[in-house]
Formats: sequence, structure tokens, C-alpha cells
Amino acid sequence: MNKNLLFTLVALVFSTVSCKNESPDNPTNDNTINIVASIAPLSRAPQLGNDGSGSFTKGDMMSLFITKENDQKLSVDYSYGVDNTSWGELGLTEETKKISLSAVYPQQKKHQEGIFEFNTLTADEKDLLLADPQELISGSDHTVYLTFRHAMHKINFKFTCGNGVTEDDIQSLSFVLNAKTSCMIDAAEAVIKELKSDKGDYESTGDKATFYLVPQPTSDITLNITVGGKSEQIALDKLLQQLDTPHAELKGGQCTSLTLKINSNSITIESGTIGGWVNQDTIDGEVTIG
Repeated sequence: MNKNLLFTLVALVFSTVSCKNESPDNPTNDNTINIVASIAPLSRAPQLGNDGSGSFTKGDMMSLFITKENDQKLSVDYSYGVDNTSWGELGLTEETKKISLSAVYPQQKKHQEGIFEFNTLTADEKDLLLADPQELISGSDHTVYLTFRHAMHKINFKFTCGNGVTEDDIQSLSFVLNAKTSCMIDAAEAVIKELKSDKGDYESTGDKATFYLVPQPTSDITLNITVGGKSEQIALDKLLQQLDTPHAELKGGQCTSLTLKINSNSITIESGTIGGWVNQDTIDGEVTIG
């Protein structure tokens, strides 16, 4: 699938109030704004290709956030391919000449003037997408492009058999990643405002694990691996330092992938990648933990 695939997300019809009665089946063409969304590679969407590009499907719910010229904030729940929204339906009057429009996927119901807390440990859909604000002017006729991007960091682990460890051992391997879980999002600006101090355990069993984490220092993250009754723990920043690839922070919109070889008396890294979700830098080498 083309990574730069563009598709129509929604056509918003913005019109001023008049004395004429308009038929719902024949909306006015005045002040039409077409919003076209670009899904960045590996963005979370209901349908994804191998490179992560994809498309929304009819009925997918997202939130639109509007900022007026007087800095008043409004929000609208939008169902893709179903809803049509007009200037008046947004609660805007003829006096409002210009607004800023941003978007969040998935839909966020609990927020205060566009500010909400996002917790990747408890969220049903953990890959939060933000679209930067775009300016809309009443009476204009142009297309606004909303590019949805990752707000979180994706981290992948793969565990392989080493000396003295069987495939059955790997399949029963217990893995716990302890990290900060939450951040405050400003949806109107499409940015992370604050990293919360709350920490929690992301848990998995078996030879693979994938987690979405809020952007945070790697020194705040610890890994605990238990196999065959033996446990090893290490801080993520120390692990990366030993690979000669120090990364002080996990950044939003990036992905870390590590392959760990589990031996009976040690754990080594076979290879790894850290960087953008498309073009990643390769890390090679081995590190003994314990």
C-alpha cells in the first residue's frame, strides 16, 4: 500500500445562516471545506497494510476540536463516512469568521476544553493519533489536509532460545515492563502537555511482546524477565548504553525493537532497531544481563 495514501476523511459543509429553508438532501455548496486525511505509515487505523498505512472505515468514531478566534474551545464527535457537519451545527454564528480545527483518533469523550488524560495501560485503543490544527475561514473554498500521526512510542520485544533454554521455556517466559503510564493531551494544539508520574506494569507471556508507551526517559523504564524460575532485571537506559546506542528518551512517533536471546545463565541482545516507524537505525551487538 502506498505510504502517502490520501483519502477523503470527511467533507464539512460550512454555511452562514440565511432566511431560506435548505433541503437536507440538497445542501448548499457555499463555503464548502473538504478535509482530506493522510494516514502516516504505521498509524493506528482499523485497516492497516504491512507498513502501517491504511484507512478509516465507515462509522469509525473520532473527535474534532475547534478553537474560535476568542480562544473558546468546542468539540464534536464525528462518525467517519456518516456525519455531515455545518458551521451552524458546530455552534458557530455568522460573527465567527475563523476557526482552528484539529482531530484525535480514537474518539475522546472525557475532556475539559480539549485537555484529557491518556493512559496507555488502561486505554482500549492504545495507539493515539493526533492531527495538527488547521485554520478554516468562513466563506473560503479550499481543502484542509489533516495528517494523523502517532503520539505514543511503540516498543517491541522478541525472545529467542539460547544455551540451556528450550522452546517450551520461551513460550512460558514471563515479561514485565515497568514504566510511566499516563500523560495529559492538549487536543486543540495536538500536543502532549505533561508527563504524569504514575507508573505501572505492562505484562506479557511468551516469545513476543508489544507495548505502547507515553514518551518518557528511558531511565524510568525497567525490564523484568522470568524464565525457568530465574529472574533478571535491568533499566532500559543501562541496556541501551551497553549497546553503545544511548537513548535518553523514548519519543512519540518512534519505535524500538529488540531481540533478546535467553540463555540458562544470561540474557543477551541479538539485534535491535530504534528510530522512526519507517526508517529505523539498526543496532547490532550482544549485551549480557546478569
